Amino acid sequence: VMQEHYENLREGAPREHRVMRPYGGKNPAEFFAVATEAFFERPRMMRRMTPALYDELRRFYGFDPETQSPC
Repeated sequence: VMQEHYENLREGAPREHRVMRPYGGKNPAEFFAVATEAFFERPRMMRRMTPALYDELRRFYGFDPETQSPC
């Protein structure tokens, strides 16, 4: 899931660019940082636009920022 969204962001896919800053396409570490930022700052948009990525980060952090509760 991460690799797919990272590549989409690098290629300029509109869906990923609406959710995450383009800088995340620089390298995998920056992608993870930018995706994490979007996950916590724009959870509704991320869940709507990139649901698989949202779910992956929700499981990773054990937290759902949209409901503000542990998973």
